[in-house]
Amino acid sequence: MADQALARQASFCLRRDMPLQLLALQLTNYHTLGRSHGQRLMRRMQTRLTQAINHLKRAEDWQCAWGDGHMVFCLPDTSARGAQQLARRLLRQLAEHRFHYQGASLRFEMRAGLHTLCLEGGKAPDYRKQIMRTLHIACHGAEPLNVSPQLQQALAAPPPAAAAAPSRQLRFLLQQLDEPARARLVDELLLASVRG
Repeated sequence: MADQALARQASFCLRRDMPLQLLALQLTNYHTLGRSHGQRLMRRMQTRLTQAINHLKRAEDWQCAWGDGHMVFCLPDTSARGAQQLARRLLRQLAEHRFHYQGASLRFEMRAGLHTLCLEGGKAPDYRKQIMRTLHIACHGAEPLNVSPQLQQALAAPPPAAAAAPSRQLRFLLQQLDEPARARLVDELLLASVRG
C-alpha cells in the first residue's frame, strides 16, 4: 500500500522533472526501550513522535512507511539541499523531545538516511526497494545523518541558475498576488517559521 502511494507520487514528480527525496528515521534505541518498558509503550511513543514530526515537517511531506522503530517520509519537489536541511532540523528538534513515564524521562535516539529517487535507465524504480534502500542508509550509516551516493551527487551539483537571483523573481511573483492570497502566504510563512 505504501509503495503504491509512493509510486503515484513519484510518477507525478518524475514526469514533471521535479526532485523527489526519501527521508528515513531510525529510532536506534527502540528495541532496547521496548524490552525494558514494553512494546505497547514504544508504539505509543512512536505515535506521539510522529505527531511531533507532523508539526515540524512541511504540509506536502508525507509518511510512506512506519513501524517497529522506523519511519520513511516522501519529500516531493524538494532539492537535495532542502531535504538535507529538513533532516538536520528534524534531528535537532526531535533530539530534545522527551517522554515522561512512571517518573522516568525517556527519549528516542535517532539516525536519519536521505536518498534521491530518480529514473533507473529511463524506467520507474522499484519503490519498495527504494524505501528499503533509504532505511538501510539510515540504519547502517555511521553519522546521525547519512546520505545515499545519488543524493551526495545531487548535493555536489551547483544550484540551478534560477536560484542565483531569487529576490527579483520573488518580488515579481508577490506583485502578481491579490491581497487575500498575499495574506494567506504571510500566514503560511509565519506558521513555517514557528515550525522551523
